[in-house]
This record gives sequence, structure tokens and C-alpha cells, in this order.
Amino acid sequence: MKKSLLLIFFSLLLVTSSFAQTESQEEVQDSSFIVSGKIINPETLKGISFAHVKIHDSYLGIICDSLGFFRLRVNHGQKLKVTALGFQEQIVEITPPTEEDEVFQDILMVRQSYLLEEVDIYSLGSWKDFKENFVNTDVPVEENVASTFDFGNLNLAQKEASTLQRGGFGVNLMDGIDFIKKIRKKRRARNAKPSMADWQLRILQSKFNKKVVAELTHESGLTLEVLMEYINTYSNFTHNTSEMYIGVKVKQLHKRFLEERPQFEKNLTLLDSIGPINNHLRP
Repeated sequence: MKKSLLLIFFSLLLVTSSFAQTESQEEVQDSSFIVSGKIINPETLKGISFAHVKIHDSYLGIICDSLGFFRLRVNHGQKLKVTALGFQEQIVEITPPTEEDEVFQDILMVRQSYLLEEVDIYSLGSWKDFKENFVNTDVPVEENVASTFDFGNLNLAQKEASTLQRGGFGVNLMDGIDFIKKIRKKRRARNAKPSMADWQLRILQSKFNKKVVAELTHESGLTLEVLMEYINTYSNFTHNTSEMYIGVKVKQLHKRFLEERPQFEKNLTLLDSIGPINNHLRP
């Protein structure tokens, strides 16, 4: 009898404790809620990408997305610890929800500057080594140019030059200087680099010339000359025009030329009597 009573008592105790644990778990579960928000840079009012948000005094947390948004489940009384590169660490209190089980908070961060200590950099390791190497460096001796001058011959040369300028015997010194200038000018003209317009003209001439037109149209002689004038009149090739386009255009104009040749030759004779035909091709 006593054993049965003890079993009943322990059974009731176990059932009561299980109900108490279930109620406590439900209370804990009911006390949690979801907090979401955005980590904002106050200078630009834009979200801070990939900021770290975690529950204060715990290892639970989350990383914001590229726009600075986060979403985390917390309990009443807990705080958020927010960190981001270039900003001060923030401990934020959470405002509990009133009706719904989720709350949204905007968190403004504060800029933080990192001051670095001054650093001295020397090529030889330290200031002492640099100073000793600088003091022991041999200064190169400069050559005295005046010591090589022969002032006697210099005065003689000046007298001869003044005599030539007054028009004595021999060659006039100014004529010799002008002659040297002309020679140097010719050399510079020969060695001068072609301008951009010259390069563009050369590029165009390599794409469009009599040889190219002759190969495309099988014309030659006077007919080729007249055809070139016709193409120049009705085309507008430049150095940027592709060779394919030039080839297609030349064939089209050649076909038109064969159809309009008598009238074009008549107009060409009239223009020749008036003056030369301007080549409108632009390099």
C-alpha cells in the first residue's frame, strides 16, 4: 500500500514539473521578438554595406547586406552591438514592439578617424647612419671653366670679328651666319616629322589610288583619269573609311560612270575651260 502511494506521489511530481518546464519554455519563446533595421551613414544617409550586428554580451549576430539592412531575433532587455569599418562601435537599446512581434530601427553610426604615429624613414636604417654617410660623402670637384680660357686669343678674335663687320677684306661674318642658318633650316625641314594631316593623307592614298581603282574597274589610260575625277566628285572618302567600303563605292560609281559618261565628259570639258576641279577628298 505504501509503495503504491509513493509511486502515485512521484508520478504527480513528474507531471507537475513537466508542465512547469513547458510553461517556462512558452514564456521564454513568447518573450522573444524580431528586430530589423538599417545601419546608416549620417553623412550620406545611405546604408553601410556588410556592417556587423550582434546581440551584446553574446556570440549571436548577423552581417548586414549590401544596402545595410539586417533582421535578428532577440529577447526583451537585450541590446545590439553594431560595428563597421571606419565608424565607432555602437551599443543600441532595442525598443520592444507594442502589438506586432517585430520592430524596425534605423541606426545612425558615427565616423571615426584613426591617427597614426609619426614615422621617420631613412635610406640607411637610422638618422645616425644617414648623417654619418652624408658627412663622409666626397663632393665632386667642379672644373674651373675660366682657367682654360686664353684671353689673349679671345681679344684677337673679337678684333677680327669687328673688322669683318665693318666690311674689310675677306668674307662678311653676317653673311656666313646667314648661310649657316639656311643650312640648318634645310636640315630641320628634311628631318621634320610629318604632321597629322600628312599621315592621314598617306593612309587615305594607300586605300584609294589609281592602282586600286584600276584593279577594281579594269580601266586604264584616259578613261581611268576621267573615272578618277568622277569618283572624286561623287565620293567623300577619309582616312577612317574602310577599304571594303571604298571598294564597294568605287564599283557602284564605276557602274554609274559607264551610264553617265558622255554627259560627265561634257561637263568635265566645260569645267576645265573655267578652271581646275578641286579635289574634295579630306585627309
